[in-house]
Amino acid sequence: MASPGAPDARPTIPVSVIGGFLGTGKTTLMNRLLAESPTRTAVLVNDFGEINVDAAILTSGDGLTFELANGCICCSMADGLATAIARAVAAAPDRILIETSGVGEPRRVAEYALLDPALHLDLVVTLADAANLPDQLEDPLVGDTVARQFDGADLILLNRVDMAGPQARDAARAALRRLAPGRPVIETVRAEIPAALLVRDEITIFAAAPHGHHQAGHDRIFHPLTLTDPQPFDRAALNRALGRLPRSLLRLKGWVQFTDAPRPQLLQWVQGQWEFGPEAADQTSATRLMAIASAPGLDLAALLRGNAD
Repeated sequence: MASPGAPDARPTIPVSVIGGFLGTGKTTLMNRLLAESPTRTAVLVNDFGEINVDAAILTSGDGLTFELANGCICCSMADGLATAIARAVAAAPDRILIETSGVGEPRRVAEYALLDPALHLDLVVTLADAANLPDQLEDPLVGDTVARQFDGADLILLNRVDMAGPQARDAARAALRRLAPGRPVIETVRAEIPAALLVRDEITIFAAAPHGHHQAGHDRIFHPLTLTDPQPFDRAALNRALGRLPRSLLRLKGWVQFTDAPRPQLLQWVQGQWEFGPEAADQTSATRLMAIASAPGLDLAALLRGNAD
């Protein structure tokens, strides 16, 4: 209780950071949290590319989505995250959710958020792909990036367990025990988890040592690609092309205009598996895609058009 005449402490806004590698289900989880949240929630979302697909997918309901495009927020905090946080705080939300890019480090973003006296850190959640985590960690190009994303996580969601066989699931579980010992791990399908499990009253921050040094300049390892094409795709031909994409393409998402549909349809592709979502009534009648590759020089148009024979 405050002493007589002392000013009451201003309530701070809780912040949760959602991280994980490309295609682990971060945006799906964010939308679940927003759908179940009874409060005004501000969303800071960052995509690693010119087209901020996640910001268009996320629905905050109150116009409280703040985009951080053209760069990973853990590499450009002063220019991107600080400004977005200031705008979000000015909107006086009850809660702030920050989705890092697929190659960002949630711990670093959380530490930066703590610098604002108007905020307190509620939770850092990192998602992992049960089907692909072991291979990702062994990849010489992306393994260190994936491993660092578990530093400082309060909770880990091992997502997409339905897409992983028993051997892959066991390997993913063993990897998480090694990377984040003692950290709670919840296995999920499509990031289905009660929102109440991700909100807590007390503040607990894991002060885990970083997994190596921060590797500045993700653009040296990860190469963003974009495609904007007014010509519609044949559905069967595109599906054939999607099945032939190279292993160096890590993630592909966005909207595809098909010849047999009036509006573009959401595409989510990750490491050889893909699905199409509903048509987007608010998107222009054109294909707009962004991708992340671990090798330079890929031609997204050629991969999708040239292979679709």
